[in-house]
Amino acid sequence: MNFFSSTYLRNSFKLIALFLFGIIGSSCETGITGDIIENQPPSTFMTVAGIDREDSFRLSSQIRISWWGNDPDGYIVGFEYAINDTSEGAWSFTTRTDSTFILPITEGQTVDDVLFKVRAIDNDGAKDPVGTSLQYPIINSSPSAMFKPNETPADTMFGIASFGWTIDDPDGLLNVRSTQIAFNDTLNGWVEIPFNTINNGELFISVSVDNKTEGIKTGQVYLGRSYSSAVDGQGNPILVDGIEVGALNTAYVRTIDAAGAVSEHDQIQWFVKQQKSKVLLLNDIGKNSSIEEMNWHISYLNELGIDPDIWLINTGQPALGTIELSDQFPKVVDPTLKKTLAKWDHIYWVSDDVDRNIVHALDITFDFFASGGSMFVTIPMKEVSQEDVIFNFLPIDSIGYFPAGGIETGFVINAGTEIIPVDDPEAPILKFESRVVGWYPLKAVSGSTLLYESDYRTTTLLGFITDYTIMEGVSIKNTEGNLIYFGMDLTKLNGNNNMKEFIEYMCMQQLGFQQ
Repeated sequence: MNFFSSTYLRNSFKLIALFLFGIIGSSCETGITGDIIENQPPSTFMTVAGIDREDSFRLSSQIRISWWGNDPDGYIVGFEYAINDTSEGAWSFTTRTDSTFILPITEGQTVDDVLFKVRAIDNDGAKDPVGTSLQYPIINSSPSAMFKPNETPADTMFGIASFGWTIDDPDGLLNVRSTQIAFNDTLNGWVEIPFNTINNGELFISVSVDNKTEGIKTGQVYLGRSYSSAVDGQGNPILVDGIEVGALNTAYVRTIDAAGAVSEHDQIQWFVKQQKSKVLLLNDIGKNSSIEEMNWHISYLNELGIDPDIWLINTGQPALGTIELSDQFPKVVDPTLKKTLAKWDHIYWVSDDVDRNIVHALDITFDFFASGGSMFVTIPMKEVSQEDVIFNFLPIDSIGYFPAGGIETGFVINAGTEIIPVDDPEAPILKFESRVVGWYPLKAVSGSTLLYESDYRTTTLLGFITDYTIMEGVSIKNTEGNLIYFGMDLTKLNGNNNMKEFIEYMCMQQLGFQQ
């Protein structure tokens, strides 16, 4: 490129720049002219344009509805929707473009036509002046209520019974208005029980009545496993009428939906037993002679002025593996069984096998002991593993064992052998009426009190009987002083004809039993 060409180009650029500057300057002096375009309102559309369903083909009241909007000169920031009532105060705002609704059915009707209207809102706050709407032909479905078999009372209960049931509605749980329970009266006895949809339609309550006397009683309702007092909208305890102590009772449940439709009711029956004593006798004797042996114990308690309440818990047999709790107990341990046992001040527990219900005692008697209860347990001790769960409850450090390499084969106690008090020389001395085998001696856990011991002997491979001296404990009182375990069958030990004095000493003097 020569000098002339480059000079020419530079001068051309200068002329163009001056020309553009003149145009801009002229615009600044005169301003931008024209008409301002006003904001245009948005438009709203529903995904479904129309619905044509009649009679049984109508929709469920729980419906998923979707919509969308368009703005010609901006963008959509949200929507407002209204159901049936489209007056200005009835609209609700949302940023969603779909949602699930429970459309309301007029109470008392099974079918209804419900208006749903929606309108878009743009970034300048303008609302679709027309909006879009659709009439939904819906039909109400009946709700349901059903007791849960594993959360209902046993055939016979004392003053506390628990009830679990499930509620459902094909139109969704949000369509359920209430669920109710009644006792023996389906006309005037219905009481509303509060529920929460987050529990998936499952309810659990306990009802407690004063069962010290027979007759029709008012019960108080407790909610959930925590046994929390149920209250109404004003904070008052929820009470139920019509439960009869000393009679067979029927509980009913039902559900009512938002349209007033009432479910079929479900029902269960149980007997409410009167509590007449502060002492409960638990009979866990699994032998055929169970009732006869129980009456033997009761006869001595009666002589002492104690007429105990009786609970038979002797169904089933111990087996390898998990030991099931007696089905004569309520199906729900916590809170039902725990709270029920806590209604007594004292428990007299008799069994013929430490592999029976006593293995559950630590759990089921928690509230009983927390309430200040005391307990006498008499079960013959047999060979069990040192890791057995009963050692978590009974105040036993260990039971009799045979030294490794020895020739001992089992324990025996001869007829006429005495059971001697250790802690109190004035305590009654018992005597074996006949020879027994297979009962194991005990060693007390540290801090507990050894009350009785006896002269245990062992059989050997050579057929001899030898003295056993490693331990000879028979009965132990726990550290807290509220539990005595006696590791033999008392019906075999009345050789001195002083069983009444012995039971009086153990239960009344040591444990404070009273009627």
